Amino acid sequence: MKYATWKLNWADPKYGTSPESSIVEQGGTAEASYAEGDITNGARILGYFTGKPKNLEAWEFTEITQQEALDFVLALDETAYLLDNGRIAIVYEEIL
Repeated sequence: MKYATWKLNWADPKYGTSPESSIVEQGGTAEASYAEGDITNGARILGYFTGKPKNLEAWEFTEITQQEALDFVLALDETAYLLDNGRIAIVYEEIL
């Protein structure tokens, strides 16, 4: 499992883009999972990706370690934990 953080790119001030489509065009996959705040105001997004994407500077794309990814989510929710497949989950309390 590979982890990264990125931000939306606002080259068009009416529409923010993310790097997922560029990564897919390069033969990989990408999926956003968590954000540390309002992504329309520059909050970092944590996600998973595959491949070796290049030219993602417009989104401040940064590959990070599994521990850094877990720490990112733990800062948002103290119940965060790693699943066997490397994804990060949190405990949701069911409200009836």
